[in-house]
Amino acid sequence: MAALYIIHYIYRAPIFAYVSPSMSPIHPLVFASACLWNLINGLSIGGWVGGYGPNTREAWGGRLYEMEIGLVIWGWSLLANFFHDDDLREIRRSTLRRQKEQAQKEGKPIEGVDKFYMVPKNGLFQYVLYAHYLCEFFEWAGFWMIGGLNCVPARTFLINEMSTMIPRAVAGKRWYVEKFGKEKIGKRKAIFPGLL
Repeated sequence: MAALYIIHYIYRAPIFAYVSPSMSPIHPLVFASACLWNLINGLSIGGWVGGYGPNTREAWGGRLYEMEIGLVIWGWSLLANFFHDDDLREIRRSTLRRQKEQAQKEGKPIEGVDKFYMVPKNGLFQYVLYAHYLCEFFEWAGFWMIGGLNCVPARTFLINEMSTMIPRAVAGKRWYVEKFGKEKIGKRKAIFPGLL
C-alpha cells in the first residue's frame, strides 16, 4: 500500500509539474494546505501500514481476492487518471504549437498558454467535465479496498478527497457553462456520469 501511495504522488507532484506545459499560479495558502493534507494522509496511512493495521500474513489472510480486485481498480484508475490529465495537457500543448507557428510567420513573440481553455472531449470527458477527479476517486476506492473496510486512513482519505473535489467540480461546471454556453457543454455532468 505504501508503494501505491508513493507511485501516485511521484506522478502527482514532480512528474505532473514537469510535463505540464503551463500551470496556473498557486496561492501560498493553497500550497500550504496541500502540503499539510499530504503530511497528515502520509502519516496516517504510513502508521496504519507500519503497525496499526494488519501486520502479519495471517492478519492479511482471507482477503486475497479483495486485495487483488482493489489493486486492479487502483491500477486501471491510475492509468485512466494519466490519460485524462494528459488530455487536458494536450489542449495547452496544441495551443502552444499553433501559437509558435503563428509567431514565426508573423515574427512576433510567443504568447503564453496559461489562460487558454477548451472543453475536453476524449475518454470520460464525453460524459463529465472532471473525469480526472472521477478517476482519482476510483483510484483511492481501490486503495481502500486493498486495505480493507477497516482501513480508516484510506477511507478517511477518500472521503476527504471527495468532500473537497466534488464542490470544486460542481463550481467548475458552472464556470464551463458560463464560459462556453450550455450548448457546448451539452449533457455532460460535473463529475458523476448521469448524476452530478
